[in-house]
Amino acid sequence: MLGRLMWRGLCGLVGLVLVSGVVVAHERGHGPTRDSARAALRMTADDPRFFPLHAIRPGLVGVGRTVFQGDRVEDFGVEILGILPGTPNPKQSFIVARLTGSNVERTLVFAGMSGSPVFIEGKLVGAISAAFAFAKEPIALIMPIAHMIEVFAESDPARLARRTGTLSPIPVDAAAVARIPALRDAWREGGAFLPIATPLAASGFAVDVLAPFAATFEGLGFRVVNGGGAPAQPAGLGVITPETLAPGRTVSVDLMRGDFGLSASGTVTWRDGDDILAFGHPFFSPGGIGGVMFPMSEGEVVTVIPNVGNSFKLTVPKAPVGAMTQDRSAAIRGRLGITAPMIPVTVEVKSALGAARRYRFEIVEDGFLSPILANIGVAASLTATERSIGEATLRAEGRIELDGAPPVRFARSIASNFSPATGVGISVAQPLATLLNSGLAKGKVRAIHVTVTARDARLNATLDGLWADRLRVRRGETLHLTLVAHNAQGQTLVEQVPVTIPADVRPGMATLLVGDGRVMDALDPVVTGTAENLGQLAAALNRLHRPDRLYVRLYRTEPGAVIGEEAMPALPASYLATISSARIRTEGKALPTLTLLKQELPPGECDVSGRQQLEVEILP
Repeated sequence: MLGRLMWRGLCGLVGLVLVSGVVVAHERGHGPTRDSARAALRMTADDPRFFPLHAIRPGLVGVGRTVFQGDRVEDFGVEILGILPGTPNPKQSFIVARLTGSNVERTLVFAGMSGSPVFIEGKLVGAISAAFAFAKEPIALIMPIAHMIEVFAESDPARLARRTGTLSPIPVDAAAVARIPALRDAWREGGAFLPIATPLAASGFAVDVLAPFAATFEGLGFRVVNGGGAPAQPAGLGVITPETLAPGRTVSVDLMRGDFGLSASGTVTWRDGDDILAFGHPFFSPGGIGGVMFPMSEGEVVTVIPNVGNSFKLTVPKAPVGAMTQDRSAAIRGRLGITAPMIPVTVEVKSALGAARRYRFEIVEDGFLSPILANIGVAASLTATERSIGEATLRAEGRIELDGAPPVRFARSIASNFSPATGVGISVAQPLATLLNSGLAKGKVRAIHVTVTARDARLNATLDGLWADRLRVRRGETLHLTLVAHNAQGQTLVEQVPVTIPADVRPGMATLLVGDGRVMDALDPVVTGTAENLGQLAAALNRLHRPDRLYVRLYRTEPGAVIGEEAMPALPASYLATISSARIRTEGKALPTLTLLKQELPPGECDVSGRQQLEVEILP
């Protein structure tokens, strides 16, 4: 017979997956940099420094420029083969060219070459932008400079601030994103071209940390490269000279820097004063995300790695010199001399052996990327400290500090046979995504702090029994509940829980439910979408149920509504009919049950999940 154990004294990791949903980023201005970022481009398609598209014909020869090693711009030959009208878009044309020279004949068209400028008779033609997969010669597609300028002329300056006020997040199907690489492969087999992949250099990461995210990054147009990511950088901008990010130089866009670094690199096509055009294709496939504010650095190329599938640049970013401000279909745009804000993240890992290590890094502020990057950073911190195989329990807790509002606190516990490093980060990723895509937290996320404690045992159990000392109870009296669960080792866990019935409830039948946070979220959801300011949103996030805790809820079926942030039970039938009507728009939301009591049970050594319920009668 199994022994009866108090479950605060025993138990033993629940695996978790990546952030399942991502949302599109939104644009924002940042104090004194906003006016600089909106400054209009001074160049036009008929600029005499540009070679006109209508003059392009087969047989013309020119020169391309890029960096193959270090920071020295080198020339390579370009022979024009023709024009592909209506490609890549109905109103655009690609120029087809063969590249010549010993360097490109060794590497062919490579990741990181995007944006390399092509000149004919000393005039800029455009940027090397795309190529054919598995091509046996260095055949490249050139995005004409006229198209690169047009996308910014249409949006500059008014559209740079196109979203103001509340932003409605647009969910993206993560499974669909994960399928993109397979669709790309099928497309390649058909002989189609694709934008040149952007190498995403990573530093400080174990190989298996980024593996679960590789499909997502590849679907966005990146190729993950181990080594060379952005290290800890000085807070101030680097020195800007006339040679800074000149045409042909390597530009890095830093997404994460510090103990862990991620930076995407390409080539500068043109510099006009402090304005930079680069890549010749969007930063994020398939069409860019518009206004952004990401740190932009000069990059130093270690070397170009020849590869049978796709050669790539191995790049190390230097100090930031400006910010990428626009991501459009034909190019990215940056501006020198402005600073992009970053969100500082601190992760402290307390290992099962008692040691503690602290990791510090910064991530870009963006509704699309920040949750993913925070998840990756937490996973990397755990992998650098703890083992990844064997029974374990990981418990994460922390806070997101905000300007002008209380911090948002979060917690999560996971137990499994395999260390779920990437799953623990979802504890911060989910509230961060809600904040950044609410339209209320723009520029107000001050810092993120996470503490993860590891245990060498699976400390989880399943609730499978619930008893009460009686099923008829008077108002104001206390029920004594007995909860029974079984842990991962099959042992029986018993807990006694007192529940006092509120003195002001109406007599009658009611349901007494004990369940974990996921159960409570389904029955009694916390509304965050109606928050009118950051304080209300933070308060709502802090009321979210914890999936690793048990709750007691006493309720009965009694229709009401949620108005704003407050539950309003027992409303008139006429009002309930109004908010339930699809033809009438109201601020209320129907509420099918009335909660009489809800309390969170204190944590124990073991995290208990599941649900059990009883029907009780409340007497006068």
